[in-house]
Amino acid sequence: MTHYDPIDASAKANLERLTPWRRRLVFFLRAVSMLLIAESLFHWAIICGVGEGQFGGFEDLPAIVQIGIIWASIIDPIAAVGLWLGSAWGVVIWLLATLTQVTLGLWAPEGTARLIVLSVVEVALVLAYAVLSIRAARESDEE
Repeated sequence: MTHYDPIDASAKANLERLTPWRRRLVFFLRAVSMLLIAESLFHWAIICGVGEGQFGGFEDLPAIVQIGIIWASIIDPIAAVGLWLGSAWGVVIWLLATLTQVTLGLWAPEGTARLIVLSVVEVALVLAYAVLSIRAARESDEE
């Protein structure tokens, strides 16, 4: 006999009622959520000094890079929770975090290529989100 969980049952029923593009959008936001958790762990690893090598420690980084790392390590998990839940505030915080990261990435001195790569990936994800949102909205309008 299987255990009945009303929360899982309602979430599954809710997901089944979504249109195909909305379902894709939900899965995309959850994938971005997992990526943000991984990115946050990466930033926390930098702060804690895990894997220090030829680049030196967190303390040796320029102040603007330190600010960006600390900001991302705090805001990314918050945005990840919001995206996983599919809430509008999660998307807003994610977009704010991406905007901040890109802005700080543009001001960052050379030698911080690994943080700039994350900014490029984030921008690509925002563009993918825009496309999926437009498709989902059009699909809802057609019904």
